[in-house]
Amino acid sequence: MAGLDGDGWIRCDQGHVHWGRFGAAGLLGYARDERGQTRVLLQLRSWWSSHGRTWGLFGGARRRDESAMAAALREAAEECTLPGDMLHIRGAVRDDHGRWAYDTLVAQLPRPIRVDPLSRETAAAAWVLSDTVGQLELHPGLAVLWPMLHDALAPLVIIVDAANVMGSRPDGWWRDRAGAAARLRDELAKLAGRGVRSLPEGVAAATLDVWFPEIVLVVEGAARSVADPVAAAAVAGAGSLRVVAARASGDDTIADLAASTRGTRLVVTADRELRRRSEAAGAAVTGPRWLLDQL
Repeated sequence: MAGLDGDGWIRCDQGHVHWGRFGAAGLLGYARDERGQTRVLLQLRSWWSSHGRTWGLFGGARRRDESAMAAALREAAEECTLPGDMLHIRGAVRDDHGRWAYDTLVAQLPRPIRVDPLSRETAAAAWVLSDTVGQLELHPGLAVLWPMLHDALAPLVIIVDAANVMGSRPDGWWRDRAGAAARLRDELAKLAGRGVRSLPEGVAAATLDVWFPEIVLVVEGAARSVADPVAAAAVAGAGSLRVVAARASGDDTIADLAASTRGTRLVVTADRELRRRSEAAGAAVTGPRWLLDQL
């Protein structure tokens, strides 16, 4: 393991000394409590550790050839009892110092659950109200990133007008609307899993390196069949896909989702009236070309 283990100190191009010969990664977990308030999971570092008695993220050194996501999840599992199967990855950001970088994985949980320390490096684990995190004595790395990470606690939700997007590319969709919708659904599942690295102008989202969105595909008419329980279960490892069959008008369903969905909402459509309704509901809107370029 000597060649794989990343434990050790390294000096970055900025002249700072950091832990992790191959960089480091950490996990920022967040959830809404019973009052609807957002809380984040933080680690109180043991007094003897680097920057002891400060609050930071569960994380640590990456191993050689280990992805940032794998490292963050592994380190969190080694340091606390947070169950990995409850995490829904929403984004990632890199703090690059040159020759060394820290990657933060942003992960949503359905609710704040009890989390206990597993390692000597952890004095305590706590769910802290997101609006009060800045009042704590934070690890210097977290303190620098916190304003941006606070904004990242609003997940990105992309609401897709299936009929409009299908109609924007001449692939024979008119001969088999259900088949075309199924192809689009499968492409969107892959996009949710690999993430989105750039957003259209006007989307008020945190400045992450990659977003793993919740994609909501709204289908109507003959395409409604792709929303059956089996087909709608296409979910990526990070990010997610949900297929919604409109009961009547697809535009009405999309406008309702734009108004009622939590987080940063991006509606994909070229329909002018739907654009107006979505923007009135507080959502950003972009045309199908942006989405097709992502696929």
